[in-house]
Formats: sequence, C-alpha cells, structure tokens
Amino acid sequence: MTPILTTAAGRSTRDLNDVIAEGNRFLPDRMTVIDNGDGPTILVCGGIHGDEYEPQVVLRRLAREIDPGTVTGRLIIIPSINFPGSQKGSRLSTIDDANMNRTFPGDADGTATQRLSKFLSDELFPLCDLLIDLHAGGTEYTVVPLIFGFTNPRCAVSENQLEGLMEGWGTRFIQYIDSVPSTAVGCALAQNLASIETEGGSGGALDAAELDELHDALMRGLAKVGVIRSTIAASTVEPIRVRVGQENQNPAPRDGIVQHVVALGEFVRRGALLALLHPVSDGDGECLQIRSNVDGYVLRLNANAFVKAGALISNTGSLMN
Repeated sequence: MTPILTTAAGRSTRDLNDVIAEGNRFLPDRMTVIDNGDGPTILVCGGIHGDEYEPQVVLRRLAREIDPGTVTGRLIIIPSINFPGSQKGSRLSTIDDANMNRTFPGDADGTATQRLSKFLSDELFPLCDLLIDLHAGGTEYTVVPLIFGFTNPRCAVSENQLEGLMEGWGTRFIQYIDSVPSTAVGCALAQNLASIETEGGSGGALDAAELDELHDALMRGLAKVGVIRSTIAASTVEPIRVRVGQENQNPAPRDGIVQHVVALGEFVRRGALLALLHPVSDGDGECLQIRSNVDGYVLRLNANAFVKAGALISNTGSLMN
C-alpha cells in the first residue's frame, strides 16, 4: 500500500481505491492533504453514508478552493470515504452492503468497508488532533442542523474547547448523546481523538442555502481550531442544547404510510401527535397515531412515505436544564 503522508509542504492527493484494492470498479476518489508548517492536524470527512451528499459537495469545494497559504498545520480532506456507496447513490457500500458507521475500528483483512474503516482508525486517527465527521439526512431523513462531539482528558482538544467549537459552529441545536464504539466518532474517542459530528438537510435533495450554511460553519470551525485563516463572520445563532435518548425515538410499530403532522424544529409536548401511520392493506384500515413520549424538539423526520416496522418515523431532543 502507498505510504500515507510523505509529502512536503503544500497540496497532495491519494486515490482511496488504493485502500480497497478492488481494481477499476470505481472512479478515482481522492483525499486531499494540505500541509503547511507547524499547527494542528485536522481530519474532515464526509460520505460515511454514501447518499449524504451535502458534506461531499462542500468538502470537494473546500479541496478545490483552499489556498495552502491560509493553512497552519495539516488539513486532511476526505469528501467521500464510502465512495463505493456515494458513486452509486447508496447509503451503504455497494461492495459488501455494510453501514460504514457501524464497522469501526475495521479490519485490514476484512471486507472493503472494513478496510476503509481500518485505514481511518489505524493510519489517520493517530496523526490527528481533531476529527470532523460531516453527515446529512440522505435519502432516508430530513434533519435539523445540529452538532455533537466527544472528548476526554487525554485528547488534544479539551471539553471547554470542544464546547466553544460547537457553540460557534452556527447550528440551531447542540445534541448530547452517548458515543457508540463502532462509529467513526466513537472509535476516535477510544483512541483519545476528540471529534465533532454534524447533521442537517437532505430528504433526497440538495438546498443551496443549506450548502452555503454548511460551508460557512465548517470554515468557522476550522478557523476556531487554528488550522486555517478565514474571513467568515462569526455566527449569531444561540444554540439550543438537547439530550437524545431511547425515549426520544419514535419507531413504526408496523409497516405503513407516514403522514407527519409536525415540522422539523417544532417543540412538542409529551403525548403530542407526531404522525399518522396509514395502513398499507385493508379497504378501510385504521390509522395508528404516533405520539411523543417526552417534551422536546423535533430533530429528524423520515423522508419516505412507506416505512417498514421498526423504522424510525421521527426523533426528538429533550431540552437540557
């Protein structure tokens, strides 16, 4: 395998097809490394779910446009880490049908997705001071702009620094959840690498304003951690802090057709009607009412009309004290 980062100061690229070793099945998909002197090493990654295209568009723009002279340290940009999914319009890898964000820390002798995860966890994470993992709703969900993160006392980024980074990012919501070890950010935490993850948008389509907001938020964040100089204005958004647990999840109790009756970002009370689940059979079958288990803000809505039993219809975030 090609050595990972052996370049002099400036810009270099590497085709991630080298990692999966699947021949010419896919078009080139490159990571870009901008290396310019002493400073933090920041990894920015998109496309762990292949159909989450907003981060991929923004990161390709960043890789094209960034002036190495504005970088202090090292910036590693991977627009589409799950390129076997993104090149085929799929959330999952089209090689092994894997959800990449449940395959960490990966396996160098495993499937293509496991090899990509291992590449991140073994070759890139140890080099970095911060992982920025950008997500979107993809074809399955629409999501409010939100951010969450993880650190511990052994990470290069302290808890106070992480909170400041999230506060200045510009999203309406800061989410607090438990880390999952098989995700990229959970794996990073286990390796004492601080991380943030963002969500927002999608439902199967891109919105120009949302793309601009994500770009500006990313530039603010990169400037905050000291890896770039940026003229993007500071955010004036006062973020709302929410906790998301199992009680905030609203799965479908059966196959059905979803009719949402609440909007993204709306505050709902416990017992409020969230959606009607229409039957997919019987001439006059009854609708099921999906109600909120707790007070909270609507963070995510399923973007599809038809859902299978157990699929997430929506979730909420409970206001933190």
